[in-house]
Amino acid sequence: MPPVGVVVANYNNAAYVEQAIDSIAGQTVRDVRAVVVDNCSTDDSDRVIQQKLQRLNDLRFEYVRNSSNQGQAGAIRAGLQRMRTPFVCFLDSDDYLYEDFVARHVAAHVNADFPVALTFCDSHIVDAEGKLLAGTAWWFDHKEETASRPVQAVHLPVVNGADGELSFERTGRATLHTEWTPHQASNSMASMMFRRAFVDLVLTPDDSELRLYVDYYLSTLAALLTGTISLADALYAYRMHGANHHSDAKVFGGQYNSSTKAWDPIRNRIWKIVLRTFEQESERLRRAFGPQRVQQAQNQLSNALDTLASDAPPRKRLDLQRLLLRP
Repeated sequence: MPPVGVVVANYNNAAYVEQAIDSIAGQTVRDVRAVVVDNCSTDDSDRVIQQKLQRLNDLRFEYVRNSSNQGQAGAIRAGLQRMRTPFVCFLDSDDYLYEDFVARHVAAHVNADFPVALTFCDSHIVDAEGKLLAGTAWWFDHKEETASRPVQAVHLPVVNGADGELSFERTGRATLHTEWTPHQASNSMASMMFRRAFVDLVLTPDDSELRLYVDYYLSTLAALLTGTISLADALYAYRMHGANHHSDAKVFGGQYNSSTKAWDPIRNRIWKIVLRTFEQESERLRRAFGPQRVQQAQNQLSNALDTLASDAPPRKRLDLQRLLLRP
């Protein structure tokens, strides 16, 4: 199998980063490289990371501490500079992978059906102590809602009353998505594995533009240009600990945004950056994917933005147009 690189981006997650590191070291496959990048944390992260890696004494791990906080994109780039693996993952330091995460994603990438730039999986939602809050990301793969339907037994965990452990049966399902839609949803950054060549090609905006939401930027481009594959099983834990940079809401149940922040302005801003990437990197993208595919993707995104602008209420339409035109 090909080697896989994992960049762990940390900022003020001293309480959780050790578990993130352990989750990489414990993967069922050994050909993994990891770079832990501390984004100039102000808590005890630097000491915690250094001591953890010293105890681990694993040559597959490297540590980098940025001299200033460069945001999510800057941390990712700092890690990528130190690895040359053909596949890469980006783990937020407050989340953690399950032991078969890398193996399952690599298997999906090298399938004998259709290659893609991005695979992503479902997740369990846990609290600060790692206690389960939800067995799925409620936005994952847009499960269709009906007035009533059975909940399949495979979706219910087995509860071990003696030790309090929950275990879910793995389905092994994988779904190929060949078309982008304006409502496409993947999952958070830790759910994803990318082809390194794709990331190198499209991760061109300045760090300041992608201090957050690199996952949405990259997944939008992957869905537009290559297609994606989703893995139905939860292969990592997404931690909602009350100090998340985006997911600052609570788990009330149902399908809803995990953040109290308005998503529409965030989405529109990222789409704008994607469109600018199409314009600024036009020649390179056309060589990689062909003029027809790139033009089709660019038109899809432009039309989606035009539709949003035309559908906005009259009072808000001017503000939305100003948002789309803002450099």
